[in-house]
Amino acid sequence: MKLDIKDKVLESAFPPPPIKGSELLVPIKTWLEMYHETQLTGVEFDEFWYESVNEGAAYFFKWLGNPRSTVLVVWEKAGPTHIECRTFGDVPVSDNEANPIRAEIVKLFCKAGFWLEEWIN
Repeated sequence: MKLDIKDKVLESAFPPPPIKGSELLVPIKTWLEMYHETQLTGVEFDEFWYESVNEGAAYFFKWLGNPRSTVLVVWEKAGPTHIECRTFGDVPVSDNEANPIRAEIVKLFCKAGFWLEEWIN
């Protein structure tokens, strides 16, 4: 972890993600939760991503399915523009392994009212 973190940051919450999550896809809502995630998986979370999360431009989730992963969703006004899944050791998840993760994200965003026209057409 490459951040100089103050006590105030440890106690503060990230902006809420636009989706609630599910049993398998759990939002990471605080810096402390993100710290625990990085310790478990080894996924990098540096100052750039910290600032992006605080600006509401990116959200991180824990994927509790197989393979256990940390999921990055980059966000713009209309919805996600990039989804990245990494597993232990900061290793990218294969496309086959990432498909169920992406499907869950798409389902949850559609359920929240985003991307409907894209997926209906």
